[in-house]
Amino acid sequence: RGLSIPECQKVLPAAKPGGEPLPEGLLWLLLTGKVPTKEQVDSLSKELRSRATIPDHVYKTINALPVNAHPMTQFATGVMALQVQ
Repeated sequence: RGLSIPECQKVLPAAKPGGEPLPEGLLWLLLTGKVPTKEQVDSLSKELRSRATIPDHVYKTINALPVNAHPMTQFATGVMALQVQ
């Protein structure tokens, strides 16, 4: 989005003054192209937390894979299992 890493460190909201930017601030920047306010970052964090619960059927689906299934296969299968929600 046209900002260097040091520029992002200066303009994106951080958890503590002078600290590293919050990941949600970077996500906001990537999705919208705009530098978020602290309030926007906090709102996005709250929204993401509200969606963080993984249904039991996803764990069952992943656990049904062979024990030697590649981690990327497990990840992709888990993501696909979420699509019924």
